[in-house]
Amino acid sequence: MPHEHDSQQNITVDERLFDLYDSMIGDVEIPNVLRDVADVVCGELNAQRASIYLIDPETRELQAVAMVGNVARTIRIPICKSSLAGFCATTGRAFVVGDAYGDLSDIDPELRFDSSWDKVNDFRTRDVICAPAMFKGEVRGVVQAVNSKGKPFGNDDLPALKSISRLIGYALHHARLYDDLASMKQLEKEKAKFMRVMVHELKSPVSAAKMMTYALGEVLNEPDRAAEYTSRIAARMDQMTQMIGDMLELARVKAGDPLGDISVLDLAAETRAACQPYIEQAQTKGLALEIALGDEELSVRFDSQGYSMVVSNLLSNAIKYSSRGAVRVSLNSDGRWAILDVSDNGIGIPQADIPKLFTEFFRASNAKRDRIPGTGVGLAGAKYIVERFGGKFELQSRENEGSTFTVRLPLHNR
Repeated sequence: MPHEHDSQQNITVDERLFDLYDSMIGDVEIPNVLRDVADVVCGELNAQRASIYLIDPETRELQAVAMVGNVARTIRIPICKSSLAGFCATTGRAFVVGDAYGDLSDIDPELRFDSSWDKVNDFRTRDVICAPAMFKGEVRGVVQAVNSKGKPFGNDDLPALKSISRLIGYALHHARLYDDLASMKQLEKEKAKFMRVMVHELKSPVSAAKMMTYALGEVLNEPDRAAEYTSRIAARMDQMTQMIGDMLELARVKAGDPLGDISVLDLAAETRAACQPYIEQAQTKGLALEIALGDEELSVRFDSQGYSMVVSNLLSNAIKYSSRGAVRVSLNSDGRWAILDVSDNGIGIPQADIPKLFTEFFRASNAKRDRIPGTGVGLAGAKYIVERFGGKFELQSRENEGSTFTVRLPLHNR
């Protein structure tokens, strides 16, 4: 978390480290822990700014939170050798860089300094010092301090930063442990509620199919009626199969398991591929499918199969809930976000239903009234995976007029 240096009291390093560890264990809120750590790093190294990056095992990224003015911004860095923090996390090495904008090949030929954060903050980094935060031999994060002026870092500063970083590794482990324990009771409540709703939703198609099976036995000598019953039974089984598939996918997403490869995606190509299966489906319903992806190259770091799931869910819903007009898919950017819009002229969503629309198994009242099939699970899964990678879901809708779903994903700086 980039943090400006504050005046420090005249106490020893050992005392400061003990106080830091004590405060970390007493305050298990991760953002507060990172703020305290940044204070100590700046104070001990006489640094202008410090960043504490945590490893997110779900997205395989380093993440930190920084203030730009009064606005908190998330920094995301892939764990690879092409950035200073990524190199530190990958190799587990502590090092000093005397000239961040200079030649870094003496450390590693692949190493590069990402100047994008300097541009946002109107700051020019001169020298950098990095060390991994370890716990039981595993890298849990990266501690990085930077200067633009004053006394530059030297190799004699590494022992102090390594000491702090080891402590940070322990403290972050305990902070996450306490955080997990504190949330366990709430998770158990949510799990119990999910199971109750899931059983209720599965019971409906099973009961209906069972009842129609009994009825089928009474009309086996009437081919037309028997065919009608078997068709209805198959439809109910299809409904249950779809629900089970959606629930399994949602479970994988909520567990943090990747659905596909996590990599830097060409969003236009991925969107085009995800739209292809729905062209014929839209034509069959008499809908125009308008796809406007633009010429701008937009790159985001995301789960490849997860992105396909997001687009497919939004597009299939737009077609399913529309009987006229057009379904439009567009892709553009505002310089910071890649913006995907999927809009339709369908039945829309009642205003009272919008706050609950991304809740598992929830379906809009007009969709249930019109008996339009669906599980109410797909949108919840799409929202989970978008937010995991730092994205945002937005919705604008008016009943009987249509809906526009907007997905914002942070652009990847190559």
